[in-house]
Amino acid sequence: MLELLRPPPHRGPLIAAGAVALAVGLALTELRLSDELATGVHFLILAVPAALILALGIQAPNEEGSPPAYQSVLLVTGLLLLFATLLRLADLLGADLTDDVFDGATTWTGAVTAAAALWVALRKRSAVCVLIAAIAATLALLSAWDWIFNPGTFTASRWLLLIAAVVLVLAGLALRAQLPRHAELLIVSAGLAILAIGLQAILSGVFFEAVPGLPETVLPGFWELVLLAGGCGAIAFGAVDRSPGPAWLGVAILAAFVVVTSVGEATLQWWPTLLLVVGAGAMVVGLRPREELPPEPDAYGVGGRPLASRSADDEVVLRVRDDTPPTGSVPER
Repeated sequence: MLELLRPPPHRGPLIAAGAVALAVGLALTELRLSDELATGVHFLILAVPAALILALGIQAPNEEGSPPAYQSVLLVTGLLLLFATLLRLADLLGADLTDDVFDGATTWTGAVTAAAALWVALRKRSAVCVLIAAIAATLALLSAWDWIFNPGTFTASRWLLLIAAVVLVLAGLALRAQLPRHAELLIVSAGLAILAIGLQAILSGVFFEAVPGLPETVLPGFWELVLLAGGCGAIAFGAVDRSPGPAWLGVAILAAFVVVTSVGEATLQWWPTLLLVVGAGAMVVGLRPREELPPEPDAYGVGGRPLASRSADDEVVLRVRDDTPPTGSVPER
C-alpha cells in the first residue's frame, strides 16, 4: 500500500498538478454545496483527499536532501486540505462560525495543523512546511487569546503578533547559516505577522468607517513605527541574502504603512518630514565628495618587490649562530 502512495519522480509534476486542480475543485464544491449536504458528508469529502495528497507528499523521495518542487506542492496542498478538514470536524462537533465557540475550534485546529506541518518539515526537511507551521501556530495563539479572555479589541492581538514576529526573526537568524531557505521563510512568516497589524488597521479604520468620521490616526505612533521598521527590515534581509520573497513582503508592509499614516490632517507632521529628512540626509552622506586614499606602501620587503617576483639570486640568507659545544673526540695534536 505504501508503494502505491510513493509517486514516481518522473510523474511527480503531473501528480502535483492534479492535486492542485482537485483541491480547487473541492473548494468550489464546498462553497456551492455548503447548505445542500450534511456536515458529515462535507467532512468525508475533504478528509479522504487530504489524507491521500498528504500521504503522497510524505512518501515522495527527497532529492539531494530536500524536497523537489512537486513534493512541496503536494505537502502544501495536503496541509491546507487538512486544515479545512479539521474545521469541518469542528463544525461536526458543534462549533458555530458565528459563535464564540469558533475561537476555541480555531485554536485546536490551528494547533493540530501547526504540529502536523512541523512534523512534516522535520521529516522531509521542507522549508515551506515551516512557514505553514508558523502561520498556523500564530493563528492558534490569536484564537486562544480571544477564546479565553474575549478582549473585544485588537490591541492585545497586535502585541501577540509583534511577539510572534520577534520570535520568528530570532529563529530565522539562528538558522541562517545552516538552513538558509528555512531562515528565509521564517522571516517571511514574521513579515506576515507585521503585515497583519497594518491590514487590520486599514480594514477597521479606513474601509469600515464612514468617511466623515474617520479618526485622526488609524494606529498609535508606536505601531506605525513597527510597520516602518518591519518593512525596512524585510527589504534589508531580502537585499543582503538576495531573497525576493522578504523584499516584496517588505514593500507590502511599507505600502500598508503609507496607507495607515496618510489618514489624518493635511500636514507634514511628523512622518513625512522625518522620512524626507532622513532619506535625503542618507543620500547626501552617501554622495559626498570622496577623499583621496593614501598611497600604497613602496616596499613589500627586502628589495622592494613582492616575494613571488623574486629570483633565486635575490633570496635572503639568514645566518644563525650556534653556541652548542662540539660533540665527539678532540683530534690529537
